[in-house]
Amino acid sequence: RGITTAIAWIIRSDDAEEGLVFGTNDGFLCIWKREKAGYVSSNTPESQQLTHISQFIEVTCERLEGGPDGLEISGIAYDTSTGQLAVVQRSQSVHRFIVDVSMRLVVVKSVQIPHHWPQAVCFGQTGFGGPEIWSFGREDGIIHVLNDTGKVVKSKMTGTVIGHAAMNVKEDTLIIDDVSQGVAVFKLSTTDRLRT
Repeated sequence: RGITTAIAWIIRSDDAEEGLVFGTNDGFLCIWKREKAGYVSSNTPESQQLTHISQFIEVTCERLEGGPDGLEISGIAYDTSTGQLAVVQRSQSVHRFIVDVSMRLVVVKSVQIPHHWPQAVCFGQTGFGGPEIWSFGREDGIIHVLNDTGKVVKSKMTGTVIGHAAMNVKEDTLIIDDVSQGVAVFKLSTTDRLRT
């Protein structure tokens, strides 16, 4: 399946289910569901306590279709409130899935953005049909914002080479790993740089 290149934790808001989703350099997207096996008692006198034991069961592992730039999954984001998963690939691809109650993937939309090689992905403001997807381009530093139908509704230039990204919608904050200068903090609504 290849080397793991992106990973995220899944916690469903409507259920006690938890899981792990990861992508590989060969384009595989896999979900492991956490099976809670219970507690076991320690037999040593100095540690008379119960230890929580759990294991992971693979639910799905699918190879996403790549493009001329390869298959590598470069970023994954999960939105707990909607159960949606965003995945970006180096092949100029942005995917939106719903993770159903059995932790299986339901495809919502997959799009390709020409000349955009995503490095990271985040969920933004929630609209009528679901949250925006923010796809962060590595070399060009362009952020493309996609609506729930996969349409690019705006593009923002950061002027940086992006290594990774995180955002806090409530705090109107965007944090980018600028590979040449380190961490950069931006105002989310305007993408004005606040601090490096």
